[in-house]
Amino acid sequence: MTDLKYKNYQSGNKPTDEKVGLLALMKSKKLGHIPVISKSYINLRIQKKDRRVEKWIKEYIGKIKEKYSDHNWKNTPAFEGYIQLHDRYTEKKGIPSSSAGLIDFILEKGSVPKINTFVDIYNVVSSFTGISIGAHDIDKLEGTPKLDIIIQDMQFKMIGGGKDGVARKGEYGYIDEKGILCRMDIKQCDRTKVTEDTKQVLMIFQGNSYLGCDDLEKGIRMLDKIIRHTPHIQD
Repeated sequence: MTDLKYKNYQSGNKPTDEKVGLLALMKSKKLGHIPVISKSYINLRIQKKDRRVEKWIKEYIGKIKEKYSDHNWKNTPAFEGYIQLHDRYTEKKGIPSSSAGLIDFILEKGSVPKINTFVDIYNVVSSFTGISIGAHDIDKLEGTPKLDIIIQDMQFKMIGGGKDGVARKGEYGYIDEKGILCRMDIKQCDRTKVTEDTKQVLMIFQGNSYLGCDDLEKGIRMLDKIIRHTPHIQD
């Protein structure tokens, strides 16, 4: 394993505790072509809901509906790029990005799935930008998380009901010493999900051949902006 070539962002000039400061995402050399940027958010105060967040979400839902009003939006390079990436590593072909699933949900339901203030915000960012974004409670991680090729089938509890999932041999995945964090960039585990008790989060922004680090940085700036304007979320 080698250190991932990435920018490890920290929010503002706030003090960073030792655990966050030492946390680093690792990546196999075989996956060097996948654009990934990680960022840690600390000192969080996550709530079930907040009127200021709901107001912001409502505003962006309209923008998302407008942005993806063309029925052919899934055929654009950014979304095709995720499918091509997934096809390269798994036998089941045509698996779309997690962001595409969120967009479908918004276009059908008129909102994001309501989880909590932090998750709702980054789901909107993922939907608007098209970026696959993952979030993990740092205090629930075991050892240093890494992105690597899965060497044998690994079972895990999937987020959203805790049903059993399987990360297949030969797929890429985000893992820690305890097991799967995310199967490719499409299905996170339940173990490290972000809840109202979460105080510090490792965010992972992943692109594809058509969605590079410059695009990921735009997504990070968008997430940072809303968090700065909702100071109750981050002390």
